[in-house]
Amino acid sequence: MFSLEHFIWLGICAVFVAGMLVFSVKKKLSLKHAGYIMTAICAFSEISKMMCEMVESEKGGMHLDPTALPFHLCSLMLFGVLFITFGKDGPLKQTVMDFLAVGGTIGSFFALLIPTNGVDFGNILSYQCFVYHAGLMWFAFYLIAAKHAKLGVKAFVKNLAILVSLVLIMIYVNSVLSEYNTNFMYLVRPPMEDLPYLNLNGGWYVYFLRLVALGSAIVFLFHLPFIISEKKKK
Repeated sequence: MFSLEHFIWLGICAVFVAGMLVFSVKKKLSLKHAGYIMTAICAFSEISKMMCEMVESEKGGMHLDPTALPFHLCSLMLFGVLFITFGKDGPLKQTVMDFLAVGGTIGSFFALLIPTNGVDFGNILSYQCFVYHAGLMWFAFYLIAAKHAKLGVKAFVKNLAILVSLVLIMIYVNSVLSEYNTNFMYLVRPPMEDLPYLNLNGGWYVYFLRLVALGSAIVFLFHLPFIISEKKKK
């Protein structure tokens, strides 16, 4: 899990995130320009993934492997990036920014720690994984640092509701695509075997409850400093 190559990738990602965050804050990068940068990262990620994950179709030609569809939590964020960059300002955009600031940070953190596409420097999917998630983490940090994301009690309630809604939707999506062995948002099984907390040792229901509890707790702890700050101001 934590090989030399993995640590090298983590170091590169840390330098990228820190450097981009300092650059975007010092240069007072606008939301639109930051969105353009992140959109370019999303384009590289999805195009490279699509080209690598095409499989032969039974009747000839090729189609995208259903397991590569953008239905993981981090993958769904690319739609949020597009809406933030090109969508109309208003309450809906604010909700998307608030959720992406939290979901992008948390999702990217765990994706970088558990790189399901591997860490081989000769595999383009490794670049897709680390470049995209490092970019997503920077963009999430940028939304918070530039105060575009407004996190507090209301944001916590909304973000938790959105996360639970996505979980319920992905249960259906995984069921519909079960013949393709999909595991979006890791609701079917853990992302890796022999994890200390998220495993199937106690059965799927125990795993699912642990996953939901862990996700809810992390989301709450992420919002907690902002909630405390909000209460102090009031």
